[in-house]
Order: sequence, then C-alpha cells, then structure tokens
Amino acid sequence: MADKINLAGFSALGPVELQMFKNALMELEEDKDDDMYSRPGAQLSGKQTFTSEDGKSVTGYPVLVDFRRLLQLSPSNLTAAFTGDSSIIPGISNKDLLHSVIGLYDVSLSEMTPDVLYSTVCEKWARTIVIVRDIKDTIIDMEEHKLCKSGKKEKEPEIELKEDEDGKDKYEEEESTPSKFAGVYSDTESEEEEEDEEDEEEDFSLGINSFIKTAVQRRKQRKSKDKLEESDCGVENRILGCATYEKKYIKHKERVVHLTLVTVRKRFRKYGLGKYLLQQIIDPAIVGQYDAVVVHADNAAVDFFQKYGFSDDIVLNSRWSDLAEQFTNCTLMCYLPGFSGHSLLKTIRIPDFEVFELEQEFNKWKSKTTEVYQNQVSIVMRMKHEIIQLKALVDRQQKLIETLLRDNDRVKKERATIEKEFLDYRLGSTSITHKFSPTLTDRLDDVEDEINTEILINDLQKQVELMDLTVKRKRIESLLETDPINKSKLTTVDDCKYLSFPPAKQRNANEPYDHMKDAAFFYDVTERFKKGMKLDPDFKTRNVEVNTISKATLTDRFQEKYRDKIKVLHDPSMVADLYFCSDKMERAQDILKLGFSSSDIVAGSYGKGLYFSKFPSRASQHSKSGKVLLVEVGLGKVETVMKRDGQRQKPGAGFDSILIPGRIIRDTGNGDSTMNEEYVIFEPSQVMPLCLISMTEP
Repeated sequence: MADKINLAGFSALGPVELQMFKNALMELEEDKDDDMYSRPGAQLSGKQTFTSEDGKSVTGYPVLVDFRRLLQLSPSNLTAAFTGDSSIIPGISNKDLLHSVIGLYDVSLSEMTPDVLYSTVCEKWARTIVIVRDIKDTIIDMEEHKLCKSGKKEKEPEIELKEDEDGKDKYEEEESTPSKFAGVYSDTESEEEEEDEEDEEEDFSLGINSFIKTAVQRRKQRKSKDKLEESDCGVENRILGCATYEKKYIKHKERVVHLTLVTVRKRFRKYGLGKYLLQQIIDPAIVGQYDAVVVHADNAAVDFFQKYGFSDDIVLNSRWSDLAEQFTNCTLMCYLPGFSGHSLLKTIRIPDFEVFELEQEFNKWKSKTTEVYQNQVSIVMRMKHEIIQLKALVDRQQKLIETLLRDNDRVKKERATIEKEFLDYRLGSTSITHKFSPTLTDRLDDVEDEINTEILINDLQKQVELMDLTVKRKRIESLLETDPINKSKLTTVDDCKYLSFPPAKQRNANEPYDHMKDAAFFYDVTERFKKGMKLDPDFKTRNVEVNTISKATLTDRFQEKYRDKIKVLHDPSMVADLYFCSDKMERAQDILKLGFSSSDIVAGSYGKGLYFSKFPSRASQHSKSGKVLLVEVGLGKVETVMKRDGQRQKPGAGFDSILIPGRIIRDTGNGDSTMNEEYVIFEPSQVMPLCLISMTEP
C-alpha cells in the first residue's frame, strides 16, 4: 500500500536510538496544540528575492528548524524509515545543517564560544529560521565569484582538526592558560562536580570535525575545477542568514519571544536579509502570540534594531532583566507590538516629515522622562541613606540616655550615702554637748534660785536639734535600705521634690520596734499630703491637718505576690503612689492588713474597677469620712479613655490600666484639667496599700 509507513529502517535502530525516538514523540504529543511547534522543520514560504542598494540580488527560501527535536527524531536512518529521506532540506544533512549554522554564528559573533552556541541553538524551546539558497543559484554565484577572484591569490587558511582522547568527533574547548595563583585559589572538588554535570548533558557537537574536514576538501576541489558540480557545493555555501529565538514566560504571565542569536553572512549584508528575519520573528503566525520581543543586541547593532522599532529604554527593559543569562557586553532591547497588528516593519520607512518630527518628540520626551526618573531615584536613595544615618544617631542617643540614667541612679545613691555620713558626723559632734547635760541637772539641784534661764533655753534647743537630726538620720537609713536605684520614685510638688519608697520588708519577730524609721515615713507622707492639697485651688486657703497615719501591716506573701504581678505588666517600670477615690471606707482597716479584693471594686461610669488619683484633694472629695488611703499602684502600660462605659471590666488589649478625664469635673481656675484625671485598675493584685491618712479641717 502506498500510504503505508515504511518501517524497514527500524531494523537498524539500537535500543538507545529507539528510546530517543520515544522521548521525542512524547514531546511532540505535549506540543500538538501548536502546529508550528509540533514539527521539527518546515519551509515558511516560497523563494524570496533580496536586493542590495547597488542593484545586486540574491534569492533564498526560509526554513524553520527545531534542531533538538530534529536530531532526536532522526538518529541514524530513523527519518528514512518514514520518508525515505533523512534531511529536512533536500541535499543537506541535518547534522551538517546544524554545524553550518553554528559556524556562521561563530564567525559573526566572535565573543560566544561554540559550546555556548550549540547549547543555545539546541535548547528545548529554541527554534531557528534559516535562509537557504537553491543549489543551482549557489553554483552559478560561486562560478561568477571564482572568475572575479581568479586573478588574485588567496592564502589558504590553516585549519587544525583535533580529536578527543577517546576518539569521538566532537567540539573540545581550548585549554586556557592557568593563572599563576591557580595553586593558591583552587577549588578542585567544585570543578570536578561541574565537569560531571556538563558530561551528563547531551552533546550536539558530534561530527563537527568531520564536517570541517569535508568543507575544506570541497573548497580545494572547487579551486581545481573549472566547472562546478552539485557535489562541490556544501551547506556552508547555501546559507545566507539565520536567527534563533525561544518562547519564554516572564513571571508566569508575560509571553516573551527571546531573540537569542541573529546574523547574516558578511558578503550578503545590506540585502535586506536582517529585516526579513526580524519580520519573521515578530509574526504571530510563526512564533505565536506574544507580549514582547526581547533581544540582547551587540553594542554595534543597537542602531540596526532601533531602526526597526526596538527600544533600548532602561526602565522599560528592566522588566526583562531575568533573561540576561550568559549574554555580556550587550544592550537589552525590546519590541512591543501595536494594538492593531504586527506590520510595523512593512511601514517603518514612510517618507514623511511628520513621522520624523513625531520620532524626535518621542525621543525628547523619553530623555526628559529618564532624567526625571533619575532625579527621583537619586532623591529617594539620599533620603534612604539619611534615614539610616538618623536611625543610627537615635540609637546612639538612646544608649547615651540609658548610660546617663544609670549614672544618675548611682549619683543618687552616693549622695544619700554621703548625707548619712554627714548626719552621723553632726550627731557625733552634738553628743559632746549632750554629755554636759548632767552638770546642768546638778546646778538645778544645788542652786535652784540661781537658774540661768538663757542657758536652760539653749540646752533645750540643742536637745530639740539632736532629736530632729536623729529623725532625719533614721529616715535616710530607711531610704538606703529600700534600694533607691531600683525602687525609688521621684514626686515633684511645687518647688519641692520628695523621694517616695515602698515600705520596708516585714520585721522579724525578734527585731525591736523602730519608732524613728516609722517617724521618717510618716513625716514624708504628711509633707506630700499637705503639698498635694495646696495644689488644689479649692483647698489652697483651707487649713487641712493630718491627725493620724495608720501604716499597712501586710504579709510577706502578699508583698511577694504584688511584686510578681508588677513583673508581668507590659511596662513594669510604671509604678506610682496614688490616693484611693471611694466613699466606702468601712473596709479600710481590713485593706491595710489583707490588701484590696474584688469586694472593693466600684461600679463607676467608666467601668467596674478601683479608681485612684494623684491628688489627695480629689480622693478626699469622694471620701465622706475624712479618711484617705495612700497606695502603691502598678499602672503598667496606660490606655487613655474618653468614652464612658459602665460595663467595662478590663483595659484594652496590650494595656494594664486606663486613664480617664475624671468622674468629678471641676474647673481648677488655671486651665489645667489633669487634676480631675483618675486611674482605673481592674486587677486588685496590682495595688499595695501603704497607709490610711485621717484628716480634719478646722
């Protein structure tokens, strides 16, 4: 049957060749939707005529070739098994066609080595458009060229053919001269791994030496003959130009045709061959639908591509920077199709002055836009560097502040120590005078009627000063015992500054009661209370007296629980002495012994919690019994709240307490509304009672 496939050639195939054929058919099945990509080779159109500016012409027909698939489908005589002819182009071996294309690229693009050219042309998705002349036209042209050169003697180039050590006919890279420092910086292991990886790749350069040898022999035969035959004409004589491209996807969405290689034989340049190849590359009927055509143009070919609609705009071409790969010393350019079609190259040379002006205006706009972009980037980069410098400066300032704070705490402790030593010295000198007091008693017993009133008054005054110094000494000792660096809090009232401390730890059972230490504590509390009351304009003219101060007697367990609670707050350093704002003081004595509990929580207009103020006058307005509780409160991170919500039971996320404008809003007369503010605590464990202050107003 005529339509039956000739399978006679399969008997000559080995197992390796059959496996290659199977893999190629599987790739063919994957790409069956694109007819142009499913064929290893196809003639694109009929014979084309290309004319130079001086009137000379040359003819050829374009062929689209997928060399990788072509060579995999045609091992040995595989194609002959189907068609009886093993070549895509009649009279040209597929291997020789590949070697001739690589040879033309190698001669024209000297910066690229043959191994790179072979891998580029034979990539999986690479396609090559080759313009081939008819063999008869080639012979006629060669004979005419031979007659023109008959009077000139050309020096025959020397071609050295190399074979591998294993005798295989393939391309072998030239050994480069090793560096003098090769022994210093040698990565032997990594080099061996790279060589192993390269060996695993398929080598498409097999047969290169045989091709070159045959081409040299044909060249010699043509010189010795007067009339040329078809056997004297090789594929290297018939190729006019070629272009290789790949279809790629950038970021999985933009379809890009990457024009990797393009060249025209030097003798036939300026015949319009390059323009024709570009026309084929941008034709969707040949390469498929795309969003852009990208090329890494040689620096000398930038003008050529610009003439046919390619742009070298840096910002525009930055989209295709991922396609750089092995290309160096090149200019990245791209071609974007119009909205209405791809016929730009056919109308690119319209002799119209308006088009020229349009091009000039576009170039001027592009230059200005690039300049503006450069200025913007320069400003942003300078701002970025300035921000980095400012951040570094802030970090240094923060470290300096922390150092100063540590030094300040250290100086405070040293000052307190020096003041204690000075008081000890004064007490020691005063005690000398105190030793003479018995003599005064003897004088009173012996000579009652001769009492010197002035001496008695002076002696009593010294005794009072001695007691006052003793009180101050005990107070400073108590301050030193409470570690002023870690636990002291500085409170400023008018022009006076007071250091307030939490109460000392519970005394041991065998420790005697120290009245002087408590006296120092009561003195400090009384002074702060009076100063705080004077700040309120309503109490400024009223004389408020402190009658009694009952100190809290909390257990060690309660104090330890309170300290643990402070540690887990969002801001453990935020601790303050405040006054309890409540009209329910019946549990005051229980609070001094056991601390606050959930039964003390007040249902206020800003939530259910414990309300506190920095000012004793505000606390006294809520208390009807003339008693005010002074407490230490772990505020932590404070949230400012302006909206009333009686159902609120906890602060916002990330906060430990809230600050409210106050339940009693009164005009202080000086425009300061902070005196009305109150703190609300929702956890009783954040509060430690210090003392209960009883006051009277005459």
